[in-house]
Amino acid sequence: MIRRSAVVIGVLSATGLAVAFACGEPEPSVVAVPFTVEIGNGVVRPSGSTVGVVGNHSSLGATADMPQGDPLKALKLRQTPDAKWVGAAWLPPGQQVDYVVYMLNPQAPELVTRTLADGGTEPVPDGGVNKRHVTWVDDKANETPKVLAFDVPRNVVRPCINFTVTVPANTPAGDTIYMAGSDDQLGPWNPAKQALTKNADGTYGVRLCFDQGKALDYKYVRNGDWAYVEKNADGTERANRTLTVTETVPHADTVLKWADL
Repeated sequence: MIRRSAVVIGVLSATGLAVAFACGEPEPSVVAVPFTVEIGNGVVRPSGSTVGVVGNHSSLGATADMPQGDPLKALKLRQTPDAKWVGAAWLPPGQQVDYVVYMLNPQAPELVTRTLADGGTEPVPDGGVNKRHVTWVDDKANETPKVLAFDVPRNVVRPCINFTVTVPANTPAGDTIYMAGSDDQLGPWNPAKQALTKNADGTYGVRLCFDQGKALDYKYVRNGDWAYVEKNADGTERANRTLTVTETVPHADTVLKWADL
């Protein structure tokens, strides 16, 4: 009885091998498709946001309720040292898969854009979401979309102010100019936290981004010390400068006098 079972098992094993060799390797049902996403210069993306891919396959967040993909279940990409975003999804070979590049945290899809005469870009009016497609084959390089605009919710965009300040002619050339103020980026009220950069024209500047509607109080000071704070032209105490941040704009100031000069 034992010998007969052994013979039967041996025959089945041989049959299985014969089938495998006759049919060759089975075709894979999915293959790893690498994605490399580049975000263009100047694309608005709030601090802390990440990038993902959302599409009509389960590896890209598709569900029964959301067959085109749920951004909450997106393929989340990781950022590389050269500022690109990379990842890989298991997708069926030879089958078209539709996908959209998303900004995550907050969620915002890529928009269709157009190139302007000056070389810049802008979203196409009523162009909507930029829907991309991939049909994976063995000899194809990875997907490398470049994003030029996200549909960023207006309530999460942080306006940025380009501050420029002109200082008195007697300001020592080697001194460092600082901003101190009511925002955390400026201390708050720490005279040695936010240094400005000296521009070629002798002015000083810095670009800072704030929450929409931020009511900002601030002053300029030299060398990170309140002993060298700005004053009125007659040497009296200068009131705090004030600014309500509502949009990204340049803002120019002039220091009339320093406390010690």
